[in-house]
Amino acid sequence: MKKLFIIVILMVTIPVVMFATSYQSLYTLDVPYKYQSLYVTGNFTPLPPSTKSNEILNITIDTSPTVTFAANASVNGDYTFVDNAENSYLRLSSSGSYVEFGSTGFKVNAAVNGNYKNYAFTIASIPAYYQVVGNGNIFFNLPFSGGTSSFSINLNPTVGVGIGKIHNIQTIKSIVNTMEYFNITPTQEMVEEIAKIEYAKSERLNSYSNNDALLWTSYQRELAAAYGIDEKIVELIYRNVSQVHSFETLRWANLNYGWEAFARIIPAFEFITATTNSFTLSLGFALGGQWATLLADESIYIRLYADLIPTIETNLTPLFSFLANASVDARYFFSDPRMWVDSSLTLGLNTRVPTKFDLDIDAIFNYLIAPNFSAYGGLRMLNTFDTMSIVVGGELRLF
Repeated sequence: MKKLFIIVILMVTIPVVMFATSYQSLYTLDVPYKYQSLYVTGNFTPLPPSTKSNEILNITIDTSPTVTFAANASVNGDYTFVDNAENSYLRLSSSGSYVEFGSTGFKVNAAVNGNYKNYAFTIASIPAYYQVVGNGNIFFNLPFSGGTSSFSINLNPTVGVGIGKIHNIQTIKSIVNTMEYFNITPTQEMVEEIAKIEYAKSERLNSYSNNDALLWTSYQRELAAAYGIDEKIVELIYRNVSQVHSFETLRWANLNYGWEAFARIIPAFEFITATTNSFTLSLGFALGGQWATLLADESIYIRLYADLIPTIETNLTPLFSFLANASVDARYFFSDPRMWVDSSLTLGLNTRVPTKFDLDIDAIFNYLIAPNFSAYGGLRMLNTFDTMSIVVGGELRLF
């Protein structure tokens, strides 16, 4: 068991020397975009045999044991605003907000969630930021049929500052993968031009239009022109149907590049009034950081993450708790055979649970043996070796 543990530790933490990476200057590319939308729909779940969704009006007649009649209308408002500027990012959403009124009562749920991050200053030429993230809702229920009215407020903000910057590089790597799929020789200029189109995709496809198909076809035509394959636009649109392309693209999913260190204040507030009233308040303070990069001529991806979160919670005993998390994620890429391996080691400490300490280790390989023959397998050890398993799977199409 000790030998196995040492092998897995080495596999996820083996030190390597950093080499120059392809298109590394594009990993930090940031393209501004902005869009907003407002959808107003019904808020009721349809009853069988109806196939319509987002019903606004619901009229119900109940004949057993006595005849009763109810009519209610409910409207959901979903507003989204996104603004990705050169040094800031803002996203606001009212998803989950609705108003309901009828013979049974009156309900209002005002919900909002948001994320604002601003790289407003630098420290020794390193970008530094402040950030506000959170969600909250106000709910009010006034039944007309003699039930108990209720009111509640939930607020979960996080306010933090940090230094450094993390970039998602999945788009850049996927563009290079698509070029190789179409036998296009990648150049930095071409990759950058296509990336600008890809990063602006959400703005273009979320523009208001009476025919969303025109937005999509215009985007695909511009993308095909940037790749230089106008005559293969259909193949470009459906490239993810290709077993080989899909496998190659998946291995770049959720890859980041860069580093950051942060400090955050995490308060949470809840107030409920109904038959009984309750009030809870918690306050946490987080210190942490992460680092991610590609190493060894981009054959290895490493991500390190750690945080410490002491918290005070007024509704629990003892009031004080402590959370700590640390993880190492590694991904290994092979060109021949066509394979990639994910591995991770996660350590956790939570003073609120009986076991307190938790260690999870896993290593899973993904192997495309042939376009119609894929396999995966690996080892998982969870809950500090309480659970250990070997997993093997895959898919083979015979005809």
